[in-house]
Amino acid sequence: MSIDEVLSECPNDNLVHFITNIETGLDIQMVIAPKLCMTMVQAEDSIDFQPFYLGEVLITECQLTVNGELGYGFCMGDAPQRAYSMAIIDAILHKPEHPLQTEIQLFLEKEKAILTKSRLEEYNQILKTKVDFKIMEQD
Repeated sequence: MSIDEVLSECPNDNLVHFITNIETGLDIQMVIAPKLCMTMVQAEDSIDFQPFYLGEVLITECQLTVNGELGYGFCMGDAPQRAYSMAIIDAILHKPEHPLQTEIQLFLEKEKAILTKSRLEEYNQILKTKVDFKIMEQD
């Protein structure tokens, strides 16, 4: 699971709480405040494996600097706090040897474990509904 996937799927309250705790003492300069925009969604044809545009999707984007390092945040839907939080994390992770990198990595690992457990539970619930057609044929 990638960093982007964890940040996109973790509970917004957890992400905002984490960012609120670490942003004090950081020099954050807004380049582009969180705003809504549309972007094209690319997909791949399952037969010819040719890319095509499926349509447009609403996203929230944010661009800022943290102590001079540029960070970007993009997420689907109307989620300005998530985009802002993602931009801060992006900037810190791109700054070599930033003192908050370890704390961010621990947060990401914790959220990844929660998401993995949740996916496994969902998968196990889905498996309960699986039909074995070979058993049905024996009757």
